Amino acid sequence: MKTILSLILIIILSFPAFSDTETIEQQLKNANRLYAQNEFKKAAELYEQIISEKYKSSELFFNAANTYYRLNETGKAIYYYEKAKMLTPNDNDINYNLQLAKLRVENLPPEVPVIFPVRIFRQISLRISAEFWAYLSVFFFAVFLSFLFLYFTAKNSKSKKIKLLTAIIILFFSSLTFVFMHYQVSFLNAHNQAIVVSKEIKAKSSPDASANNLFKIYEGYKVKIENEKGNWCEIVLTDGKKAWLKKENLMIL
Repeated sequence: MKTILSLILIIILSFPAFSDTETIEQQLKNANRLYAQNEFKKAAELYEQIISEKYKSSELFFNAANTYYRLNETGKAIYYYEKAKMLTPNDNDINYNLQLAKLRVENLPPEVPVIFPVRIFRQISLRISAEFWAYLSVFFFAVFLSFLFLYFTAKNSKSKKIKLLTAIIILFFSSLTFVFMHYQVSFLNAHNQAIVVSKEIKAKSSPDASANNLFKIYEGYKVKIENEKGNWCEIVLTDGKKAWLKKENLMIL
């Protein structure tokens, strides 16, 4: 009887979740339909409404980016392509459209190349979800414990050595997958990168509207946030230049 009541309770509590999912899926369909009908402004509003409900998916961000690209809002288009890329970094369509959007950016500064080992590490760690890396790490650790048990219970020295060596190798893979998981979680939650969404801004030497102008920054620039002070951000461009901008000019990834 208790089991039946528990099942009923779970089903009842699940209704709101199913309802929310169905609502979001319907909103997505409506937004996609508006996009197909060239109603880009209405589609963008609906995509933004879905995003405001904390729903995340690379498809949603990709579709929102395409919509802003068609509206000639390059900054927001690049912002959502970057958001989509963070979730599925190896998607060819996302990467191609992102590069296409960057062609619209005025005086886009060059990017400092990432050294090969770091680039490979990032590509591997972001290739699959953090959840999968976590499951894989736990699985390897469980296998490691099994071989460790077999090592302590083995009676022959040769067998003990093989089991110990196998346990060490498996522990290495458990640690490596944990590192991949931790890096991806840290990367997605760092929120220290942003996209410039204002058409043209004069970058300042300090967080003060009366400070000296250093150079111009254009819509679509990707920047790293080094520091914050009030409603100002100290940013670093992809070519290493530093300056201060007001937060209102940025959309933080």
